[in-house]
Formats: sequence, C-alpha cells, structure tokens
Amino acid sequence: MSKETLSKRKKKNLEKKYIRRRIGVVLIAIVALVFLGTRIALNHKVEVAKGNTGDEGENKELVMEEATVELPQYKSTDIVPGRNVTFDGKNYAVNVKDVSKMVEGSYEGNEKYVFLTFDDGPSPLTEQVLDILKNENVKGTFFMLGSRLDSGQAPKDSLKRAIEEGNAIANHSYSHNFKKLYPGNITDVNYFMDEFKKTNDIMRDVLGVEFDTNVLRMPGGYNSRVYYKDRNLEELNNNLESNRIVSIDWNALNGDAEGKPYTLNEMIDYVKRTSKGKNQVVLLMHDTFGKEKTVKILPEIIKYYKEEGYEFKTISDANV
Repeated sequence: MSKETLSKRKKKNLEKKYIRRRIGVVLIAIVALVFLGTRIALNHKVEVAKGNTGDEGENKELVMEEATVELPQYKSTDIVPGRNVTFDGKNYAVNVKDVSKMVEGSYEGNEKYVFLTFDDGPSPLTEQVLDILKNENVKGTFFMLGSRLDSGQAPKDSLKRAIEEGNAIANHSYSHNFKKLYPGNITDVNYFMDEFKKTNDIMRDVLGVEFDTNVLRMPGGYNSRVYYKDRNLEELNNNLESNRIVSIDWNALNGDAEGKPYTLNEMIDYVKRTSKGKNQVVLLMHDTFGKEKTVKILPEIIKYYKEEGYEFKTISDANV
C-alpha cells in the first residue's frame, strides 16, 4: 500500500473521530440542556407553588382580618337607627300599618294583642305610669306633645326613660291647640305638618339622631276630621303619605277624656265594654295632668287583659 493511500486513510479516520466527538458533544449538550430545562421547570413549579401558598396565606389573613372587622355593638337600650323603639323594644313592636288595620277592623290575623296608648304627656304622672308598666313587665306607646317636652328637664327625662324601658314613642303634635291646628274646624295642613316636624326635632334633640318616628295620633283623632268633613283632609292625607306618616286612632278607651266624671269601677267597665269581642285592642288613655284615675286603675286594666290572654304590644314605625 503506498504512503499516499495510508495518508488518505489516516485523514479519513481522523475526520470520522472528529465527527463522532462532535456528535457526542452535541448529544451531551442536548442531554444537559434537557436535564437543565427539566430542573428549571421543576424549580419554577415549586416557586409558583410556594408563591401560591404564600398568596393563600395572605388571602387567609385578609379573610381573617375581614372576618374580625368589628361591627357596631348595640346595647338593648340603644335606639334602632331611624326608628321609635330600642333594640329591646323592637321585640314588642307591631308595624303601625298593621295596627291601623286593626283599628279599622280589616286586619286578618287572629292574634290577641292589646296596645296601651297614653296621650298628652309627659307629665309627672308619666313616671307613675312607667313604674306600673315596669312592675307589670308590659310595654306601652306614648303619644307625646312637643310643648310638654319643651317645658323643662323632667319631661325630657321621662321621654328618655320611656324609650329605654322598651316602650314606643310617637308624635301627638306640638301644641294640641285645636284653634291653630284646625282653625274654623278645617285643618291648616302646613301648620299641622310644621308642628309634627317640630315635635320630632325636639325628640331627636333629647334622644339623639338615631331616633325618628312616623307614628302620629292627631289631636282629637283622625276620624274627627272625617266626621266633620274637613275639606282639607285630602291635602293632609297627601302630605302624610308623602312623608310616610301614619295616623293611628283607637278602638277602645277608659273614658278619662270623655268629659263626664266616671268612678274607678265605671272606668274599668268602660275598658271591658269597649274591648269586648275584639282580638286586637288599641286602648286610649292619658298620662297628663288631672288623669290620676287612669294611674289608679292601670294595674287593674293590665290584670284584665292578662287574664283574657292578650299580648301587650307597642306601635312601631312602618318599616320596623
């Protein structure tokens, strides 16, 4: 074999070895890249997983923080915002719209409810009435006059006590002056609405901004305006409705405002007679000056309704 031929073979073999080494290097590089890529991918997943775990932890902390945000803590004697009763008093309250139906005789329920209502206070007698209600563990609804509340600190204290003890507070005008409210026996609607607002404002000044009431008893009663064919009644109705005010009358009474002097027994009989046959009774009484007889017979009145199986309720705002 010639030297030239041997030289060519060596060269060819060297080229083959070089190519094999190149291929080997490439393969090793590929394997290394695959391995490295796998490690990177796995590490990335781990980091993502760790990141997610961290986020969840943070979310859990956020949820816990949200869950532990303190809500307003109300006491039982605090007034339900925008209403005429406390949180405890709410347990005895019935929507004034339902009570209105009870007075009209159109209420469809069969519950035996009695609503003890007191007009024209506060006065010194109001404290005695509150003592009796507390001792008997029953509640009432007080239709108060703004002018009485304006007369000194004692009436304001009676207002505070009445609502704190679970009773309902309602509006009975400011003056109770028929000549101003119903001049010529016709309602002065603007004046009447001004008195309602003025009395509510006074109550709010005493009880706080949380208090409000849309429960009204018109002096003389709404039905007296119907009886006298008050020509401004439609205008009054529109004003009451637009302000969400509900006027409530009564369907039983103790006779303490009838003009005729009654004995204590006659007054109790009056209560029984006017309540007879009614499952829902709204009883008209007064806690103003000169109504000492009402205070004297109140325990007997309460005893009568308890024996007859009535629940004692109060009259609340329309949305309670």
